Amino acid sequence: MHGRHSERGQAVILFTLSVIVMFGVLGLVVDIGWAYFRKQAAQAAADAAALAAVREAVQWAPWGQTCGVAGVACQSATTCPNPIPNPPTNNMQGGCAYAKENGFAVTTGGNQTVTMAGGTSGPPVGVTVNYWATAVVTETVPQTFSAILGNTSLTVSARATAGTMSGGGGGCIYVLNQTGTSVSGNGTTLLQTACGVYVNSTDQKAVTLTGGAKINATDGASVNITGNWSGNGNSTITPTPNVGVSATADPFSSLPAPSVGSCTSNGVSLTNQQTLTIDPGVYCGPITLGGQSSLTLNPGLYILKGGISVGAGANLSGSGVTLYNQSGSISMGGGGNITLTAPTSGTYKGVVIFQDKSNSSTASLIGGATQNISGLVYMPTASLTYGGGSSTSGTTTTLAVGSLSFSGNSYIASGAVTALGGSGPGISLIE
Repeated sequence: MHGRHSERGQAVILFTLSVIVMFGVLGLVVDIGWAYFRKQAAQAAADAAALAAVREAVQWAPWGQTCGVAGVACQSATTCPNPIPNPPTNNMQGGCAYAKENGFAVTTGGNQTVTMAGGTSGPPVGVTVNYWATAVVTETVPQTFSAILGNTSLTVSARATAGTMSGGGGGCIYVLNQTGTSVSGNGTTLLQTACGVYVNSTDQKAVTLTGGAKINATDGASVNITGNWSGNGNSTITPTPNVGVSATADPFSSLPAPSVGSCTSNGVSLTNQQTLTIDPGVYCGPITLGGQSSLTLNPGLYILKGGISVGAGANLSGSGVTLYNQSGSISMGGGGNITLTAPTSGTYKGVVIFQDKSNSSTASLIGGATQNISGLVYMPTASLTYGGGSSTSGTTTTLAVGSLSFSGNSYIASGAVTALGGSGPGISLIE
């Protein structure tokens, strides 16, 4: 009997010890889970801070290339100030402000630190950029349950580097349809762009190339396809495209349609070498050019209710113009000279052609080397056949269309910069 009583006492002791260990392990699991959550929050803050610092550098100095000019800071890792000046006096402090907005701020005696670094040479990850910024966020997380095992605190840390890239980071071509083949090329055609291509279709043949058609992305740019691509007859995409990626939101979806007033003209029809210069307004009939005629557009907004057609051998030119195609179709052929450049300020800064979102009429811009359309071509629900730009200079063009078929050889040197942002220097997280 005495022995059995002793054994029962030992069982109680062992049970008590096992409960302590069990709660300690359970506490450790809870604390590690909380630390993981805080690390994710720290990563979000670091990402936001690095991207904000680069975006502000680009806003203050268009390509973020000049240290110490217009509020662009180049520095080794420096702790964010407390308090952060409002408004910030340089882009690094702007990054600090974004870290604070995401719940991480440097305070006296606090458990969080945020450091910012940036410059034009580097960055340390070895990617060629014009300007880079790195944010490092750390937090000492107190331990609760697992403190019983002697773990009173745990330090979490997150790091992010963002940079500007003159070509590859931004986008020149956005193809927005999410089903079916949305990009096609046939025969000895080439689409060459120095900034990114984004194709939202989930189809396994979202991009279909035949007969040797090629897409070349240069200067570090990439081709990104939500679905996949198909090619035959020596057709290629260079570099190898990224497939199965997430669809890209329409970056120009907030572009407002203009107010359409009463007609200022019933349209324009030129032929037989006729020439004419017109002013901005509402053109309720079609604009038609043929027979080596020439039409010059004075700067401003042209609202088209009957579309525009430029035949072979005709000439169309305009600087600081936006064509808003409310209804009808746009057709610009080869053999003539087409030179259109977008406004440099205002609501339609950088927008050269804007087809109403409810207008799905097919369009063609196939002027080849004699076509220089500089600015955003925004036709979010339309199918566009495109071919333009010179192999020696290219164009400053962004295409945002429902679907795209390229014809002949097309060369885009850089993307348009609009009032909504756009393709200037591409900004992205690179580490």
